[in-house]
Formats: sequence, structure tokens, C-alpha cells
Amino acid sequence: MEDSNKPAQVQKNGVQWVVSLLLSIDKAIEELSKILLLTMIVIVCFQVFARKLFSYTPTWSLDITIFLLIWFSFLGIAMGFRERIHLAFTSIDFSERTNYYIEKVIPIFEIIFALILIVYGSKLMLNDFGQTIPTMGDLPIAYRTLAIPVSGVLILFYGIFQFFGIDLKRHKGIGGGH
Repeated sequence: MEDSNKPAQVQKNGVQWVVSLLLSIDKAIEELSKILLLTMIVIVCFQVFARKLFSYTPTWSLDITIFLLIWFSFLGIAMGFRERIHLAFTSIDFSERTNYYIEKVIPIFEIIFALILIVYGSKLMLNDFGQTIPTMGDLPIAYRTLAIPVSGVLILFYGIFQFFGIDLKRHKGIGGGH
């Protein structure tokens, strides 16, 4: 898997700086996802080790793992949209003209999905501000559900760029590429 900080095809110079900024943020989010995954692995291994050897389960381990899993999952969903590795029908051959229209319709559905995540994720997050997670130092649950609208914003940007034919894929050789 080839990793690149530059988009594969940026046809319009006017959006070059926006693409560069988004890719920098995107790189940071991808690195954060790696840290979240590693942290989850360490916490779960520690929990299993403590439970089996000392018959002790830390009260905070489950809540932190769930918190990290939610963030990791939603950031991963956004990265999946960026890499275009969502479900696709690749076994059906369409004409070049039909493929052109399909390439325009897919980002529209991505944008609609992103807007749903942003709107309803924000509503859920705002409803969660009155509740806290006691084992995480009374952290508001809203910080856990903040992952939904954040993922929606990322998917929205990816969908807009893909609609205009700007490829933001960073890992070449994976995904459908429809």
C-alpha cells in the first residue's frame, strides 16, 4: 500500500490549498486513529491480564474502550469514504457514459449521508450533554457522540471533492475506484 501526502489528481489549481489543508488534517486524523487502535489493544490486554491473574477488572477499562471504539469506528468510516472502499458493484460493466453519471451520483449520496450524520449526530450530541461518564472523570457523554458529526463533516468534504473529480485517495491499490 503506497502512502502519499499528495492527492493523485488535482485538476483545479484554485482548490489546491484547500486540498492540501484537508490532506494535512486527514493525515493527522489517520494517525490519531492508529493511536486509538493501539490504545484500545493495550487497555483490553491489560483488562484481560488483570482479570485472569489478579481477579480484578478495572472499572474504567470498559468505558474508555467503548469511547475509543466509537471514535475509531466513525473516523474509519470517513476514511473508507475517502479511499472509496465502500460497497460497490464492480462485476457489472456499464458504458462509459453510464459510468460518468454513476460517478456523479455516488458523491451526491455520500453528501446526503454526511448531512444526515451531521444533523442527527449533532442533535444526539446536544442531548447527551447532561449525562456524564463517571469512570472517566465525569466526562460528558457528548464527547463520545461528537464522533458522529465529525465523521459527517469529513465525509461531506470527501463527497464534495469526489463530485468535482478531485481524488483524495492516499493509499493506492485499495478500494474500488468505480
